[in-house]
Amino acid sequence: MTGQFPLILNPAHRPAAYGDVFRQHGRLHIPSILTPDSSQALYQTLASAEDWTRSIHVREGEDLDISVRELEAMPADRRAELEASLVGSSSDSLQYIFDTVRISAETRAGRAMSEPMKAIAHFINSAAFLEFVAQVTGDDRLAFADVMATRYLPGHFLTAHGDENPRERRLYAYVLNMTPVWRADWGGVLMFLDNDGHVAEGYIPAFNALNLFSVPQTHAVSMVTRLAQTPRLSITGWLHAR
Repeated sequence: MTGQFPLILNPAHRPAAYGDVFRQHGRLHIPSILTPDSSQALYQTLASAEDWTRSIHVREGEDLDISVRELEAMPADRRAELEASLVGSSSDSLQYIFDTVRISAETRAGRAMSEPMKAIAHFINSAAFLEFVAQVTGDDRLAFADVMATRYLPGHFLTAHGDENPRERRLYAYVLNMTPVWRADWGGVLMFLDNDGHVAEGYIPAFNALNLFSVPQTHAVSMVTRLAQTPRLSITGWLHAR
């Protein structure tokens, strides 16, 4: 991906034109965010990735990451028993289970990262991408983004939360969706909740679409159902202030 197909924003977009809508609603769904070659290259990178970690929220301040390879080496009944004992064991309102490659965190920790994954982080932190977001939001405080790849399989979900973390100076969250075909009845919908807990708006993980929203904002990802015929793949993270 770093050579033949570098990641490039679709030049047809005029990000400043989205500003009024974003400032009014605090969120935006932008289709066809990358050029066709870029989107296919990014999809292939995620679809062929092997170093996934299953991430499960156990309790406040404790997230358990288990190598998917390690899990798949277990007998099926033992694996199901382990995940069932962890998922839902927390009394926190925030709960989740999904697969991830924590690109930024692994890089900061000095662990080896594949060249395609490094290229993804480089693109998200490039002047082109950060300036695009700055024009959409009208915010000139953007300094950097953290980046992780995510994969949701049947049974995976993320409960309602707002992403608040004052120490990290999060301004916006983003989700770059990379699943070629998806249906709303497969679950995996990014849902925004109003003050009464109703779903005010929902975005399916449409291929090559960027979802961008301000922090804090209550949202969740609905559970992926057994109907899903493909993994829900994305690049996601937060954009931080200086």
